[in-house]
Amino acid sequence: MREIVAVILVLISTFGVVGGVAAYKSAGESGVIVVNAQAPELGNWSPDVIEINKGEEVTLYIRNRDVVTHGFLLPSQDILKREIKAGQVTEISFTFDEAGDYPFYCSAWCSDYHMQMRGVIRVR
Repeated sequence: MREIVAVILVLISTFGVVGGVAAYKSAGESGVIVVNAQAPELGNWSPDVIEINKGEEVTLYIRNRDVVTHGFLLPSQDILKREIKAGQVTEISFTFDEAGDYPFYCSAWCSDYHMQMRGVIRVR
């Protein structure tokens, strides 16, 4: 019974954070983006291309929708979140001063297809 209660509490807290972020974003606030992480064979990063404006502060809420640990690496900004555990949401904020394409990666071995788990932030 305790396990069921724990699972329900994790689901409520996870969906509550993501729902709150989505509501915040839909209220017209720019610079807030929800990114889902799943092993490449289950969906990869979603979205895997993030478009932002140069000079705009952006906050990513990265939600691990998987049963394995993921991580987030954005080398151009020296950002590394080694562990985003299953069901966890983490927040990362940054600003790009120059236009271009900036790759991001999963930094925790998540599956046999781990090396395919990458995306790009496109700065206009």
